[in-house]
Amino acid sequence: MASEKVKVFANVMFSKVSSRINDFQPSAMPTTDTVLQELYSISNLALYPEYSAIHYRQGEINLGCTYNFTPALYTTAQAGLKSFRDVYTSSSNIHIYGDQSGKEYSGSLGLGYKF
Repeated sequence: MASEKVKVFANVMFSKVSSRINDFQPSAMPTTDTVLQELYSISNLALYPEYSAIHYRQGEINLGCTYNFTPALYTTAQAGLKSFRDVYTSSSNIHIYGDQSGKEYSGSLGLGYKF
């Protein structure tokens, strides 16, 4: 029967996240290595009382299927889309990593054998 050979799957996910660090008080780098202290200077962080306020939305959808050639030999295929919307980025709201908005597409094919 065809339904025993083919199995289809799907999932959908949505996240909404908000966070902020208020009254950020950076501490000194716990090292005596002057090169590390210069590379990872935290002196400018005190300029931002609300450091890295984050507000984003993320959606994800995945679709895939498995096809069984025999009870032991099978193949799989999967496709996915993730969408990330950073809704709080502006010049007055500094993020640690900058604007994270974007899309990610993924896909995979596999061949398997059950021992």
